[in-house]
Amino acid sequence: MTGTRNRQARLQAKAREKNRAELAAELTRLAARPDYKPELNYFLDLFGEGLSVSTVARRVERPVAAVMCFQAPLELFHAFGLHPFKIFSGSLAAGQMAAPHLPALTCPLLRSALGALDWGTGGHLNVGGKGASGKKGACGLVIPTTCDWVVKFPEMARMVGSAVPEPVHWLELPRLKDSPRARERWFSEVVALGKTLVQWSGRKLNRQELLKTLETFKKARRSFSRLIDLRRAGQVPAPWFFLMAGAFFLDRVENWTAAVERAIPTFSKITPAAPGRVFLAGSPIYFPNFKLPHLLEEAGLAMTADDLCSSERLFPASVAVDDPSETGLLRALAESYHQGCLCPTFGDNERRINNILGAIEGSSLKGVVFHVLKGCHPYDLESLALEGPLKAAGLRFLRVETDYSAEDSRNILTRLEAFRQTLGEQ
Repeated sequence: MTGTRNRQARLQAKAREKNRAELAAELTRLAARPDYKPELNYFLDLFGEGLSVSTVARRVERPVAAVMCFQAPLELFHAFGLHPFKIFSGSLAAGQMAAPHLPALTCPLLRSALGALDWGTGGHLNVGGKGASGKKGACGLVIPTTCDWVVKFPEMARMVGSAVPEPVHWLELPRLKDSPRARERWFSEVVALGKTLVQWSGRKLNRQELLKTLETFKKARRSFSRLIDLRRAGQVPAPWFFLMAGAFFLDRVENWTAAVERAIPTFSKITPAAPGRVFLAGSPIYFPNFKLPHLLEEAGLAMTADDLCSSERLFPASVAVDDPSETGLLRALAESYHQGCLCPTFGDNERRINNILGAIEGSSLKGVVFHVLKGCHPYDLESLALEGPLKAAGLRFLRVETDYSAEDSRNILTRLEAFRQTLGEQ
């Protein structure tokens, strides 16, 4: 038994070192880009300092609550004095730690997050303590039931031998979007989340604090929208855009917003991308796994728009407040996150294709690249459902199924180069 534990410790130490090297290599690659500017150091430094809960908690100086999905209203955490920390990982090394204990086709993103759970200060989540009491772990974990893999996350963590932040609060996501009954159910889920956050934070919900939070996030949305506009113009390279979006969870929202504002003028000076602009849809992309964005650039394609929840869908639709009462504010939040979500797990999700077509209409975008992480079944199925309608609208369509490894990079690059030729652009 001792020999087995020693072997596992050695393997974990080796994987931890590989993880550090993986993150450092991507940061070095980004800093060496010709479009690097000092104003981007803020985002590079956030990732360079580490992704553990303890690191983030020290930086934001408030308790941290872990969340599994953007469907959980981020403003609500902030109003209770908590910092929402999205569990994500693009580390191949972390995923390799968890892989032997999980099904072969487990979602690479969750496999990676699971492998990083118990790495302490060197890993993704430093769990085991109550953030609200000053310890270094997250004060709890919120799991919106967006897909089967996410629902099984705590169970898979036990299989891997990792710990998850406790307690766990489940947000039961309705499977329909436009049903009045579903919308009421989701509102009740948001209200229940608020009651849980009272326990985690030791605070009552303050209406004025929530109004202040909504204004803070409104400023963040406004800055992010300006960044998206520059991206649409071909002036924000995709790797930088993904890095900046992912950094949102690593610092106070006010600091992140200010950093985005500082970076915007630098992008305004960039010469717009040449023809070869495409729309990216599908599975999320997280640091340091920027394989596809880099390959798109290498193939001469500029990803100037997307609908990934790790990127342009960082924020849902704006929160429209008609009733300033506490109930009215919670309802406005619930409506924003429910109606703004384009997750393929919804049963009535026809608006997703309209969202893609709306983003492309009037632009120079002529093609859609659909990214599918192996094992990401909702997006895998959706890629098949969207291909026909998008082609019928006159758009070129390419489905790219991949994982976190680099082994298929050459093959993907060849396909992307051929796809560029089909766009009829030189």
